[in-house]
Formats: sequence, structure tokens, C-alpha cells
Amino acid sequence: MESGSQKTWKTLRKISSPQEESEVALPANEEEIVRTELSACHTNALVGVEKPETVDEVGTSRDSIKVLVAHPVSSTSRLIRETLESFTDLEVETTSNFLRAFELALQKRYEMFFFGTSIGDLDGSLLYEMISRVYACGKSVRKLAPAVVFIREKDDPKISDELERDVRVKAVVSKPIRIERLLKAVEGIAKVTDPTTR
Repeated sequence: MESGSQKTWKTLRKISSPQEESEVALPANEEEIVRTELSACHTNALVGVEKPETVDEVGTSRDSIKVLVAHPVSSTSRLIRETLESFTDLEVETTSNFLRAFELALQKRYEMFFFGTSIGDLDGSLLYEMISRVYACGKSVRKLAPAVVFIREKDDPKISDELERDVRVKAVVSKPIRIERLLKAVEGIAKVTDPTTR
């Protein structure tokens, strides 16, 4: 008959490893079980835990800089993605679903958001506020929400003056979209280059 500590150890091994159970020596005391339990649970305790970024000698990250575009019109998302990927080294992910945008924002480390002022049934500024609050609670891969650029359709209501003055809002781009406006918005996070000279 198994003791309580042996059952706990087997349960921990099942949770922390997707592989089949193998024969291993069981820990001799409760303290070892507690240490094992903490290390098994700590690895992925936070939503969206990622591997740490690698940094070179001058302090710049060698990992790609990610940007999230959430807009209900796919042609607009494609224009933003192709512009940023052509003129910068940014890695751009797009979605037309606000729930998917919310999930991605919690799972990955983005340096900037491009949100439509309305994304389906949700207001883009509300989505950004929700993400900011979750970040502030420490439930994601970073503490502060990155900057945001709002993309406004012709029929969308004007963004409030208070929101437009917010330091986190880098730009409000109305259609028709000018490429220079998009590139000016990302100057703080990426170097803009002529794609023909690459």
C-alpha cells in the first residue's frame, strides 16, 4: 500500500510530464516533494511565459520585434503588415477577431499594437484598456502595455480628445491610410529602411 507522500509524488509526475510513468526512486522526505512540486508548477505558471530574449553586446535584442494588428477589414490589416514588413524588420501578426487579439496580447510579447477603432462588436480603445489592465495585474509577459496606433474607418466615430492625448497612443490614422504615417508611428521601436537597398 502506498503512503501519502508516494501518491503525491506520482500525481506530480503525471501533471508535470506528458510521458508515460517510469520507475524512479521516490523522494525520502516531504521537503523534497515540496521542492519538486514548486519547480514543476513554476515553469508555466503565468499566462504566456516565453523564453527570455537574447541580447547582444550593445544591448539590442536579436529576437524579432513583434507587432499585433487587429482590424475587421482584412485588406487594411494586409496593407499595414506588408508596409511594416517591407520597410522595417518588424514581425507582424494580424487578426480580425477581438477575442483572438486579446489572447495573443497575453501570450506573446508585442512592442506595439495597431487596433481598429471598432473591431467587430468591440471598441478598439476598450480592447486596449482591457489588455492594459491585465498587464498591470501581472498576468502577462510584461507589466506595461505597449504603445497603440488606432486605425479609423471613414464611418467610425471620432476618438475622444482625452484618448488622443494619452501618451500611449502614438497615432490615430484615418483612411485613406498613408504609408508615411504608419512608418512614423513605428520609428521608436524599429529602424525604417528603403526595401530596395536591402
